[in-house]
Amino acid sequence: MIHLNKFLSIIKSDFHYYYKFGILQTVVILSALFAGIMAFFPSIDVLLFIYVSVFVLPVIIYSVSFFLESEERSLVPIALCDCPVMVPILAKLVSALLMLLIPLLLDILVMTLVLNTHFNIFLFILIYLLAATMHVVVGTVLAIISKSTSIMSVSYIAYIVVFSLIPIFNSHNLIPDSLQYVMVISPAYLSGVLFQEIYYGYAYAAPWLLILAVALQFIYVIVLTYFVIRPYFNSYLMLTIENEGKKLKK
Repeated sequence: MIHLNKFLSIIKSDFHYYYKFGILQTVVILSALFAGIMAFFPSIDVLLFIYVSVFVLPVIIYSVSFFLESEERSLVPIALCDCPVMVPILAKLVSALLMLLIPLLLDILVMTLVLNTHFNIFLFILIYLLAATMHVVVGTVLAIISKSTSIMSVSYIAYIVVFSLIPIFNSHNLIPDSLQYVMVISPAYLSGVLFQEIYYGYAYAAPWLLILAVALQFIYVIVLTYFVIRPYFNSYLMLTIENEGKKLKK
C-alpha cells in the first residue's frame, strides 16, 4: 500500500510539472490540431498524425520534461521514499502514457466517427501503447545521456531524422525493399509496420516481421530500462538524493 501511494503521488507530481512546464497544454493543443486536420482534410494519410503523436511527441516532450525536472532538482524527492527503484520508473512511465492517451482518443474518435474507418481498435490501442512506451523510454535515455540542453536538442533531432521519419518514408514506398531488413533497428519502423497492418486491414507485412516488430520493441524497452534508466536511478540520482539529505540535516 505504501508503494502504491508513492506510485500515485509520483504520477500526480508529474502532471503538476507537465502543467507547469506547459507540456500538458502543448499536447492538448497539438492533439486537437491534428484531429482537426484529420477531420477536415481526409485526403491526408491519417497514419502521419499517428506517427507524429507516438514517435516524435514522446521523445521530445518527455526528454525535455525529464531534463527540466533534473535541472530543477524536482527528481530529488522521488527517491526519498523507501521503495524499490522500479516504482518511480514505472510511475513516470505511466504518467507519460496517460498524457499520450489524449491524442490517441481524439484520433480514434475522428477515424471512427468522422472518417468512418473500420479497423481493430483494441489492437490499435495496444500497438499505440507499445510504441508510446518504446519512445518514452527513448526520450528518457536521451535526457539521461544529455549533459546540456544543446546536446539534448541535437540528440532528439538526430533520432527523429534518422529513425522516426523511416516509417513515413516506408509508407510512401520511398525505402527500397533491400533496406527494410536493416530498418528493423528502428523502433519507429517496427511500430509503423504494425500500425499499417492493423489500420489498412490486410497482409501488409510478412508474419515473421510482425512477430519480430513486437518482440524487438519489448526487448528494446527491457534492455534500455535495465541497463540505462535503472542504473541512473540507482546511482547518480540516489547519490544526489543522499547529498540533499545531508544538506537538510545540517
